Amino acid sequence: MRFRFPVSLFLFWLAAAAHTGPQAMSEAQYFDQVQGAWLGKCIGGALGMPVEGWRYWDIEKKYPAITGYIGYFQEDFVGWSGIHNVVSIPKDGEWHSLRAAVKVPTYDTGKSYASPIIGLSYEYSTAPASWEMRNLRLLRPRLEAASDNTSWLTSNASYWTGEGAVRFDFTGERSWLKLRAIEARKLALRPGDTFFVAFEARWLSGDNRIGFAFDYKTRKIAKGFGPDDDTSYQIVGLDALETFGPDLSSRQIGQKWVERLPAIDQSLAEGLALSRMREGILPPRSGEHSIGEAIGGQMKGEIWGLVSPGRPDLAAEYARRDGVVAHTKNGVYGEQFIAAMMSQAFLEKDIRKIIETGLKNIPRNSRYAAVIQEVIALYDRKADWKEARRIVVEKYPGICNPVYSEAGIVALSLLYGKGDFEKSILIAASCGNDTDCNTASVGALLGCIRGAKAIPSRWKDPLEDRFRSFAKGLEEWRISKLSRRICAAGRKVMRHHGAGVKFSSDI
Repeated sequence: MRFRFPVSLFLFWLAAAAHTGPQAMSEAQYFDQVQGAWLGKCIGGALGMPVEGWRYWDIEKKYPAITGYIGYFQEDFVGWSGIHNVVSIPKDGEWHSLRAAVKVPTYDTGKSYASPIIGLSYEYSTAPASWEMRNLRLLRPRLEAASDNTSWLTSNASYWTGEGAVRFDFTGERSWLKLRAIEARKLALRPGDTFFVAFEARWLSGDNRIGFAFDYKTRKIAKGFGPDDDTSYQIVGLDALETFGPDLSSRQIGQKWVERLPAIDQSLAEGLALSRMREGILPPRSGEHSIGEAIGGQMKGEIWGLVSPGRPDLAAEYARRDGVVAHTKNGVYGEQFIAAMMSQAFLEKDIRKIIETGLKNIPRNSRYAAVIQEVIALYDRKADWKEARRIVVEKYPGICNPVYSEAGIVALSLLYGKGDFEKSILIAASCGNDTDCNTASVGALLGCIRGAKAIPSRWKDPLEDRFRSFAKGLEEWRISKLSRRICAAGRKVMRHHGAGVKFSSDI
């Protein structure tokens, strides 16, 4: 699609809007930065989603060093075989060499392939139980698959120790090793095949039985990202802006929530607010409830910065109008902080200055601002990022509600990432807590600063330009098409407001 709106006039509006005057930005640059932001948002979400809600110490047990996607872009799981063999470990606490023969059951090889899994399961084991395994090999005639932490994936209840062994801690859920897709495809297991598993094992406590089974996975790798809450709500916000225009009110956004959103769990601020609006309680009262200072505002602020390039004050005002639909006080400040930073990212590459811009657009005496200042102080005194992480998580132990630990994680990831896209999102993912939201916010900001063209292919290619939301009637997207619609909305916003902030109502 060609946009007929004059680029030169758009640049004039941008220049008039920014108090210090932005760098010249062409239509192509605007699109590249918007697309970079949305790619970064989806990349961060996909990176963080497999460990969403985990504490950082649990992440480090399973993934001592995160270097790429850790499970989101995998073949679709279509079923499992059940336990096909069991081996018992002597209960003496010593290492023993063991061996098991495993026969592949009948399955549809045209639609899927069999991937070996080893461990403990509630189907046949008694919790609690713990044991360790090392020197694991899969043996077939003319083929041997080695075992190390590059060949196997661990579950949340199993992890690689520093001694090259795998520790299994069974508490009632599954505790497994699963062969990585690339290794499983090499085995090319067919129904009736028999292979041997050779290993050493040491019993530690409880049940001493090891089970062997198979997952069945499709050969087609899942593409695209979503649906996820932190992106879907922004689609509804964009829809409201396109429908009602730049003079957008909180109640118009709320109207779109009622129209576009499915039922949402009322333990979440968004679900509670949606229920209240459907009962006739309108914004801002819809966001005045006991969980109104949760992360929901912070996780969805980017869209308002993207449609207000170079105008952090305007972005923060849009974010406030959107924020009060489901949140209050610090929950709203989080959305304003993210929106203002995103807006400034069109003009500024210095992370510290971008964060300071965010702080200028929220109340200085707010608890949210205090958390960001604490992280800045840790960074300035040259605390290691892991030490900063520990301090933030210990001081603010909650996850998501209230938003404080998540705010601190976003700030420290940006500061310690030093403007590097990959380093920043990997730090965010390694901090635990609400990893999909936090890593997505960090990825979006760095993606905007750097632009889509500068994001490494290994991060953006698995998305295949695809994005999904749970907003009714707005489920399937191309990220490129979405980015163009955001740019079109941004031009209308800048034309309407000019150098000022022109709204006909306060809410």
